[in-house]
Amino acid sequence: MVAIVNKFSYTGTVQEVTVPPGTQSIDVYLWGGAGGGGGPDDNPGGPGTGGLHVKHIGYTGSGGTALSANIGNTLQVAVGGGGGGGSSGGGAPGGTNGKSLTDYSGGKGGNAGPRPYSGGGGGGGGATLVTLNGTAIHIAGGGGGGGGAGNHSGSTPGINSNNAHGQTPGTLGQNGGNHTGDGGGGGAGGGGLLGGSGGAGGSGDNTGQGGYSGSSLVQTGGTGVSASGTTPGGTGESYYVSGVAVGGRPAGTGANGYAVIVFNISVQANVKDGGTWKSVNNMLVKVAGTWKAITAGYVKVGGVWKSMFNSGINFTSTAAGFGNTSGVGGASSGSGGGGCFIKGTMVTMADGTTKAVELVDIGDEVAVGGKVFATGKFLIDNLYDYKGIHVSGTHMVKEDGNWTRVENSKHGISLGDDDAIVYVFGSENRRIMINGIEFTDYFELSEQQELVNHGEQFFSNWHDHDRQIHDKNVNILNA
Repeated sequence: MVAIVNKFSYTGTVQEVTVPPGTQSIDVYLWGGAGGGGGPDDNPGGPGTGGLHVKHIGYTGSGGTALSANIGNTLQVAVGGGGGGGSSGGGAPGGTNGKSLTDYSGGKGGNAGPRPYSGGGGGGGGATLVTLNGTAIHIAGGGGGGGGAGNHSGSTPGINSNNAHGQTPGTLGQNGGNHTGDGGGGGAGGGGLLGGSGGAGGSGDNTGQGGYSGSSLVQTGGTGVSASGTTPGGTGESYYVSGVAVGGRPAGTGANGYAVIVFNISVQANVKDGGTWKSVNNMLVKVAGTWKAITAGYVKVGGVWKSMFNSGINFTSTAAGFGNTSGVGGASSGSGGGGCFIKGTMVTMADGTTKAVELVDIGDEVAVGGKVFATGKFLIDNLYDYKGIHVSGTHMVKEDGNWTRVENSKHGISLGDDDAIVYVFGSENRRIMINGIEFTDYFELSEQQELVNHGEQFFSNWHDHDRQIHDKNVNILNA
């Protein structure tokens, strides 16, 4: 059995070869491209995550992807690129996406808010993969990008685990969410078997959320290793090259992926020359006066033709079918905050009277919302007029039977981007009535998206959702 080792760094192209006669199995070592780091504000952005690792020794395949059934067909190797680092400034762009085989690239980092400056999110890493006759047989997911920093917080890293975004194509990483005010852009998701979700833009002048890593495709008998922070999986492997697939530092580019494919070929013909046995690895025949290579030799053993030799493993490079300009959309954008009202806005109380929002206190009973359990005030920069009510653009309002953000509603009118002090509270039923219009109380961006997704059902389950968010935050901090 002859083992032919092929090593691949990132080139921005697809490497392909015809599966040679005599191929019995392949050994596969893959590292996905790493996520880029988020850009800074007064705080540093978050680092990107390292690329995932996949290893499979002696892969033979089965059914339509059995190697024995694909002699003469095309095997492709695509090494994923690292995501770019986010920049800093007003409207600073997020990091570029790490590219791979088309539809396996990472997403682009979300842009920072236009006023005055914050950090863009890091780009997602591209997956590294092997395909056989057009079907992916091994995939190492790309790392997630770090969140871009805001003034009030920073250093939200990319996330080592996968959370699928549900968009099409599902293998492509999701772009990070942009910010529309003053705050950080979200980190992008990595490419993979399931592309990672992009992080949302920051709430207010805060950091954007980190992007999730893409997932890996590991066949039965193989192993997959996730990254740990910026450190990629599989660093202990003998074929690992120092620096490969390492997550980007804040504002830094993630390192490119890497691949090693070993062809195990039952080719061993020998000839005795001068008393010494030597391997036959090349034969020629003269045709019309010209010597031409014989690319494969066979011998019939027990009625079965078996390979004697082949002419080696010669990969060719092509740019066709490689790369995406960006990932899929859909990540939540960031803006001024979770939603609040200016001083003097009259809130309807449970007994039918009204009370200025800044005077509503803990323990009060408001109409629909019930008992108040928290109060607060915020500085925002996205004040809107909604039917005479001055409210932040991110606040949720019930319009025509559906919940939407004021900034996206047909009645919302922007009042500019000057700073404004606003007031809000939290109530047991999460709602506020003002002038006969139903608003939510203070909602984080993730809660707003859940309300859009699930409608009125959210209000009976918001405690469960709140616990899930806390659990997710703990997982992010511990990643």
